[in-house]
Amino acid sequence: MQFINDSSITDAPVVQTFKNASWRSLAWVVLIMAVITAYVAIPKSGPTNPVLIAVPAMATLFFAGLGLWHFNRCRNQRNWLVKATELGLYINLQPNVHVPPAAEAALAIFLPSESIASITRVQEYRRIPGRHGEFKNSFTYFDICLHEALHDELLIALAHIRRNPARRGVVGYRKDLFGGVRLEDQYTIRLVWDWMTPRELAAEAWFAQRYTMGETKKFSGPGWGKMTGPEKDAYIDTLWEWGEVQDAIHLKSLKDTISERRAAIELADRLG
Repeated sequence: MQFINDSSITDAPVVQTFKNASWRSLAWVVLIMAVITAYVAIPKSGPTNPVLIAVPAMATLFFAGLGLWHFNRCRNQRNWLVKATELGLYINLQPNVHVPPAAEAALAIFLPSESIASITRVQEYRRIPGRHGEFKNSFTYFDICLHEALHDELLIALAHIRRNPARRGVVGYRKDLFGGVRLEDQYTIRLVWDWMTPRELAAEAWFAQRYTMGETKKFSGPGWGKMTGPEKDAYIDTLWEWGEVQDAIHLKSLKDTISERRAAIELADRLG
């Protein structure tokens, strides 16, 4: 494993780049809102009330503007998670373009092909209490298992990234972070495949042509209602460290029956 700067990757012969493309979800919203606007605007039995046309039209413009802003963000040179070369994989430790990179941490690592034992697609199904009832979601990961144990330096670098001062909110707690890299165990790096392109099946097919693939894993996350108090505390801490800050704050407020602001401050004071 080699710790490197982002600038040293640009000259490498990259054969495939995997990056965030979350702007596409907004593009679909804009398309749907535009169709609704057009349908409302079409005269029916009589003239259409301009207000009825203006409401979906304004929503369309709003989401279009938001989509363009997000599209420009996704064009940032830092917006990539994996860059593959014939010699191995570059892993971006700080792919979140919404905050400046943590100065104390490395920007990327390089994994030579011979150091990779296998790559496995993992599917997690999670059910936790949301603000409007039980929230269900699924998450896709790719686990990169190495032949040798991971360096402690990587653990320290990820800790610096999670505690990046640029992620502080107005009341001192951390913002949600697209945490693209996690450590599953001492031999395994987990890549979070949220809103990535190519999508997980295409990425799995691409990896399978070049690396040994493990059998796809599927599991359900812990059930909130079946957890004990200490288990809930541990799960909240895990979500916070993963960068899923808003979920951690909500569950903390639910468990301790306190305001979300109070929950956020307590988590920030304890976990940083």
